[in-house]
Amino acid sequence: MSKSLPAKSMLETLLKLPVKTLTRFKCVSKQWHSVISNPTFVALHAKLSESTNKCYLVQYKEGNYSENNFSLCNRNLVQFDEVKFPINSTQIVSSCSGLVCLLLNTFHSCHFPMFVWNPSTRKYKKIPSHKSFDWEKEQYRSSATASFIWEKEMKGSFASFAITGFGYDHRTSDFKILLIVHAREVASEQFRREYSDIQVYSLKNNCWRRIQPNVPCIPCLSSNSTVHLNGAVHWMAIRKDSDGTNKDIIVSFDFGDETFRYRKLPDCLYNTDHIHRERSIGILEKSIALFVSCHSEDNTAGLGICTVYVMKENIGVEHWINLFTVDLRAQFAWQYLGFGANDEVMLRNDDGELVLYDHKTQEVVQCESSNWVANAVIYTESLVSP
Repeated sequence: MSKSLPAKSMLETLLKLPVKTLTRFKCVSKQWHSVISNPTFVALHAKLSESTNKCYLVQYKEGNYSENNFSLCNRNLVQFDEVKFPINSTQIVSSCSGLVCLLLNTFHSCHFPMFVWNPSTRKYKKIPSHKSFDWEKEQYRSSATASFIWEKEMKGSFASFAITGFGYDHRTSDFKILLIVHAREVASEQFRREYSDIQVYSLKNNCWRRIQPNVPCIPCLSSNSTVHLNGAVHWMAIRKDSDGTNKDIIVSFDFGDETFRYRKLPDCLYNTDHIHRERSIGILEKSIALFVSCHSEDNTAGLGICTVYVMKENIGVEHWINLFTVDLRAQFAWQYLGFGANDEVMLRNDDGELVLYDHKTQEVVQCESSNWVANAVIYTESLVSP
């Protein structure tokens, strides 16, 4: 019997192993340590994991709301690993290729520390502070408490909010963070001048860079996080149309060419009959998707009918498809969190528990935990270093 595995057989075997096992196997020999640490192996393992080993990273709040824990759960929401980020009061911005971007919630500081974390290896990196911007010769830094921030802080005569997004630039093989800070001058309860400061952080270069493209001051619409797809981040916003009316749109930022793109929602959603509908963005079937909920007549929160639209492309032309509609009123009170690893709808029920709803079978799977779920994202284990 051979004392060492052939190179090809060893590679195929190692690629199928979980991160915890691979970490231990680094101690087997210098050869295995070299193979497992090789950037090519790390990339191959992450790619295979994305296609075969999706799971959930669930964030719980316990006792004091500032205290949080994370768990890794399989596709049936059964917990298989509990992880603890060493800093409390964090919120998930997004997850991409085994890395998770976290934002520190703070209401009392003009800084908002950010972190890139690998829950599988327990390694994390604190992101350096972004460059400050001088609004009217007045040193200004935005306050940020979530992926989307409404006007939480007043500095002098400016009200501000920020948008953050996290994703991967395939052109440069680099993880990046988008930060957009909008500031509006406030006078007599009316907004006058508007400013936009756009910066992009490169994990590879470990620095922020201000970019030139200007975007209108667009308040964010959705309460859920930005989503990442094909090297771009996407979020919902409100934009003033040419006729002066405010319309909901989807804004996208491509990390590769650093351009913005705007997409209209399905035409039917601009009908005034849908004024009581809530819209959230997600990724379904490798496409941008809209989760649209309609509350009951008494506007009871968490009860209603939801419709899911998916953006498809046909001969270079994008169009929306009404994928499915389901009545959730007989199921449970809910709040939309995203789409699951098997394209289920990911919800938080009225008890604060994570719920997966399969629209095809109408089956409901609940997470085996009594803790209140703060957030949950699809996650793939990887050896990628932050």
